[in-house]
Amino acid sequence: MRRARADLGQRIDALSRAVELAPADDLVAAARTVLARSAARRSLAPERTVVALAGGTGSGKSTLFNRLVQADLAPTGVRRPMTSRSRAAVWPSLGDKDDAEDAARLLDWLEVRDRHWVDSAAELAGLVLIDLPDYDSTVAEHRVEAERMAAVADLLVWVVDPQKYADAALHERYLRPLASHRDVMMVVLNQADRLAGSEVDACVRHLGRLLAEDGLAGAPVVATSAVQGAGLDALCGALVGRVRTTRASVERLHADIDAVVADLAPLCGPVREGGRRTREADEGFLAALERAAGVPAVAAAAAGQYRRDAQRSVGWPLTRWVARLRPDPLRRVRVAAARLSVPTAGAGIQRAQIANAVRDLADAHTSGLPDGWGSAVRAQTDRQGNELPAALARAVSEATPPGPRRPRWWAGARAVHTLFLVVAAAGAVWLATLAVLGYLRLSPPTPHLGRLTLPTVLLIGGLVAGLLVALLLRPVVAWGARRRRAAVAASLSAAVRAAGRRHVLVPLSDRLDDQRRFCAAVQTAARRR
Repeated sequence: MRRARADLGQRIDALSRAVELAPADDLVAAARTVLARSAARRSLAPERTVVALAGGTGSGKSTLFNRLVQADLAPTGVRRPMTSRSRAAVWPSLGDKDDAEDAARLLDWLEVRDRHWVDSAAELAGLVLIDLPDYDSTVAEHRVEAERMAAVADLLVWVVDPQKYADAALHERYLRPLASHRDVMMVVLNQADRLAGSEVDACVRHLGRLLAEDGLAGAPVVATSAVQGAGLDALCGALVGRVRTTRASVERLHADIDAVVADLAPLCGPVREGGRRTREADEGFLAALERAAGVPAVAAAAAGQYRRDAQRSVGWPLTRWVARLRPDPLRRVRVAAARLSVPTAGAGIQRAQIANAVRDLADAHTSGLPDGWGSAVRAQTDRQGNELPAALARAVSEATPPGPRRPRWWAGARAVHTLFLVVAAAGAVWLATLAVLGYLRLSPPTPHLGRLTLPTVLLIGGLVAGLLVALLLRPVVAWGARRRRAAVAASLSAAVRAAGRRHVLVPLSDRLDDQRRFCAAVQTAARRR
């Protein structure tokens, strides 16, 4: 018995873990009910056995109850439902001074107010026998009460009569759904006195076949006559066996868990494991985020900014002003990135791209999962994906540098340009001075270099040298722009991918791990020694 209770505790713990990890509350509502019921039942008089007599109108259920109690407690009749509420007969437990209080708390939990304490039949000590309202009563409240009590009793004794034991409603609505509770069920064919001896045996065999079709093969069947007392000794013997072992409450909880596990089993289809397909899906998702966040455009803008600033710093002095007229490429990018965090028309395409990437990722990871888990994972991924636009906007804004650091060689190139510009300016001033002196008919001596005067050489040489330096620096600037583009692209890519992993991939992986843990917990709950 201790081993059975320990086994039950392990199964309950595993079922609790499964409930915590389940994809949706509505899928584990029955499991939550079983867990709550098990916690309450295990704490309330666990050594007692609650036996419920369930039956239809006219089956003699209440008469059988009175014979077992040896008192006329329940009204009897055959034409209409006579039992309007559950009533209990309680046999005291031997040697337990707190027995009355424990039984009272148990009956309070069962919500049975009509109680009778039995002083006889010590062999049934610890039994709580409950007469339920008729399950086929014309009063809806009676049927609800019967079904409620049938769901919490440790042992169900279905009382049927020779006329209605094959009733389709009984088998389809009540017996067949309780196939997993075979070990905590018993069927009594009452009113056997209306049949001949051979007919009783034939009815019992037929009833056994019907129970086997319901999935209840092996459930005990006892023929009785509550009026004449036939078969009552066999019924009492069966009840005594259940009461003495005090296993009925444990077996009932085991059966409840079996039923719940059978319902949860479809949620444990194939367990998703990381593979090439999912890795490709992850990489495709991150690449799509880079495109949606505009990483290539931002990197190109950073390279354009580098070229613009280089032209303004080390370009030919006579054309630098052109670069000053060009707008900052990164300014436009920052405005576009800011739109990602606000659902504006301008950001619609990027947000749609992000949503499509999230959807494709979820589809790739949930392919083949049971519907419950697939829907839950996709819904969670969609919710996480809603946070991505703002997260990507922050990532792009924070990872995009305000501007390049000016390389040291820019200062040297600028000094060279300045030198050649000064030389050209000196030649120009010299030539202008000679022109003014010539106008005043003054002819100072002017040095020559070959056929050209020295000031002309200075002017032309300074301009040409500056132009040549600018042309020679163009490949260097282009190389620096490429490096700038690669560095910004790497920085942005890392930031965007980190945001994608943090907001989508990691939660998705955690939820898929939950599915694996859920299936492991269900498998543990399904195992019974």
